[in-house]
Amino acid sequence: MNKVTILLATYNRAHLISETLDSIINQTYKNWECIIVDDNSTDNTFEVVEKYLNKDERFSYNLKTSNYKKGLSGTRNQGLDIAAERKAAFIQLFDDDDIMHPKKLEFQLEPLLKDEALMFTTCKYKHFNPVKDLEFKLVDEDCNIISKNLFEDFYLGRVRINSLGPLWRGYILLKYRFDEELLFAEERDLYLKIFLIEELKYKSIEYVLFYYRKHSQSNTKNRYNDDIKRLAHYKSDLNFYTFVKENALWNKFLVIQMVRKFIFIHFDSEISKDLLEIIRRDKLNLGFRGEILKVLIFVFLLMKNIFIKISRKL
Repeated sequence: MNKVTILLATYNRAHLISETLDSIINQTYKNWECIIVDDNSTDNTFEVVEKYLNKDERFSYNLKTSNYKKGLSGTRNQGLDIAAERKAAFIQLFDDDDIMHPKKLEFQLEPLLKDEALMFTTCKYKHFNPVKDLEFKLVDEDCNIISKNLFEDFYLGRVRINSLGPLWRGYILLKYRFDEELLFAEERDLYLKIFLIEELKYKSIEYVLFYYRKHSQSNTKNRYNDDIKRLAHYKSDLNFYTFVKENALWNKFLVIQMVRKFIFIHFDSEISKDLLEIIRRDKLNLGFRGEILKVLIFVFLLMKNIFIKISRKL
């Protein structure tokens, strides 16, 4: 009944995944299952995983099907769908190159069992490379995971909660899926949506309970050039903007932050016009802030229009 379902996404990590699987086997909490979803690796990942399948029935292996797009989001979504079929009570997302502290599941599950109002627990993390340097001491780290306003603090980067930190109550996480169109920040996109919609009570465990590997073959590092990264970040912000708009989730904080994003970072005149109309309706009672935002948008649109006219004459 209190089984933890670990969803492990993998792709071409035959040289690293053993260390991750060993860290799962070494958990002090033993009532877990690990659903491995392979994004059709071209190396010998399966041969490495097969050894674990043969010696521990708590592991299962699944090749990603054509129902899911290539990439981490699709891999995670297949795992979530399998977890939903199994009616997973608690879910831990994990990656094929990172390491769990032996007490991660034990320490993070205990509060969830004691308090049914908690929707997830999270922990601190630390970068490492190589694994031989890990000592598995229960240490604190300069990594803020405490917040009184989780959505706003997470949006602004004041709290550091990533995909591997939380241990989720299954029925909450299984209501959502990752956006398979995103190359970057898929967990940020998902968590923003969850934190905005749900009234979540959570508990932070003030120890480092997982270790994030630093290396040149990570999912984002050195894989894409700067132009692709900028476009990916724009798509991520646009995706969340569309979600807020379609679900009528506007509030003062979001309007202000969206104006900052799409004027000063993305220079998007169409979204700025849309935001101007939202502010003009003034259903959010923005007060003097609304007037300032309208001036900012008006000046931005005017200057961009002037710039376009000048550039056409050159």
